[in-house]
Amino acid sequence: MDMSEDRHEVARLCENLTFLRQEAERRGLGARLDAIVAAAAAGRTEGITTFMRSVGAPESAEVRSPGGIVHPAATEFRFGVDVYGCPGEACDRSWIRPPGTPVEVCAVRGTALRLRPTA
Repeated sequence: MDMSEDRHEVARLCENLTFLRQEAERRGLGARLDAIVAAAAAGRTEGITTFMRSVGAPESAEVRSPGGIVHPAATEFRFGVDVYGCPGEACDRSWIRPPGTPVEVCAVRGTALRLRPTA
């Protein structure tokens, strides 16, 4: 797997972590998911795809942001729009902050998403 695929896998994990935690709890796989999340926070992606498939997580070539906004992994910046990304630069997730809402937290790292420079 190349670096861009790794970044995409971590983005998918982050974006789907709420669903994955619910499924892991329901199936008794919490410890396994915790190990995968810890590995992803350290920059490793082993087990992400296999685990996500095993619990029926969506497979997508796009990184989805909360609120239904969909961005390709390489987001095109637009004037006047704040685009946030991974605080550790470990993934390709992009999130456009709706006005007046708090900044999302990275589900893998547990810290706020970082504002990406527009220039």
